[in-house]
Amino acid sequence: MKKKIEEIRSQLDSIDKRLVYLLRQRTELSLKIGKIKHKHGIDAFDPGREKAITDNLKKMAKPPLSPDMIEDIYNSIFSISRRLQKKKKAAYLGPIGSYTHQAADKIFKYDANLMALPTIEDVFQEVISSRADLGVVPVENSTEGMVTQTLDLMASSSLYISKEIMLSIQHTLLSKYPLGKIRKVFSHTQAIAQCRHWLKVNLPDVKIVETPSTSDAALSACRYQSSAAIASAHAAIIYGLDIIAANINDHPDNITRFWVVSKYMASPSSRDKTSFIIAIDNVPGALYKAIGSFARQSIDLTKIESRPSKKGTWEYIFFIDIRGNLKDKPVIEAVSKLKGCTRDIIILGSYPEGALIS
Repeated sequence: MKKKIEEIRSQLDSIDKRLVYLLRQRTELSLKIGKIKHKHGIDAFDPGREKAITDNLKKMAKPPLSPDMIEDIYNSIFSISRRLQKKKKAAYLGPIGSYTHQAADKIFKYDANLMALPTIEDVFQEVISSRADLGVVPVENSTEGMVTQTLDLMASSSLYISKEIMLSIQHTLLSKYPLGKIRKVFSHTQAIAQCRHWLKVNLPDVKIVETPSTSDAALSACRYQSSAAIASAHAAIIYGLDIIAANINDHPDNITRFWVVSKYMASPSSRDKTSFIIAIDNVPGALYKAIGSFARQSIDLTKIESRPSKKGTWEYIFFIDIRGNLKDKPVIEAVSKLKGCTRDIIILGSYPEGALIS
């Protein structure tokens, strides 16, 4: 047995050496590309190109190597390559340990100085003022719907969506106290809503206190007696709290969508989404006529959400997501028709469709 193990280890060592050699070659080529990009003022962050690479490589996956494993490995490789070209600043909704922090760390682990900020509005302002190159913000949860503050800020900020991140969310109850001694639970409004049934069954008489983020909740659980937080298991490690209960979200398939926002539009990838904001006249059939522009081009409309326009009483704007890129002929035709039946249209960007990361 020992001899067999040593033979396999020898093969692994040989493969590891080849992998390092190939990675060194790859980083040298990345440096060359970085110099060319810098010379011509091209951004090092190219999510469209990265998406095309991973989609092609994921087709090669065979058990026991899964497509998700390839995606995870290449997220790290891309981050290292971008760092060699230019290190960025990326703002996110903090503090450290929030789910937005996890999403930002997955994509920008090596190539960005991550800046934790207290509110979504602060994240937008950092990018608008160029104090940060990129911002990472939550936009939608699979069970509780859209993060309205993010939508409202996109409507007024003139920033673009450059990447979509889908993160699997598993809430935990964190505290320094056992379940029976908890009298107050802190968390973000979305996390509270996602665990409403569990709280009703297990902590029916506790006081619920909303916080700006789940990591803020963890900080509060550290400060106040007989208190707990709904946050991530990662936050338990950071803030020195015990996991009192794990996987407490009411729905097991709990996914949050995040946007990476910047001042620049992403380049096309192999599978893109495009987001718009439209304003229409308040007359019968106006919305039907507008979204019919996509149906006539056989374009998949994946999301439509209304928000008050804040320009008049009972006036609304509509956020729309479609599959496709602004440079695709069907999308060009649809947008041309859309302009003719809307009062205003704001293009939020074409960007690679996100894959689920855990």
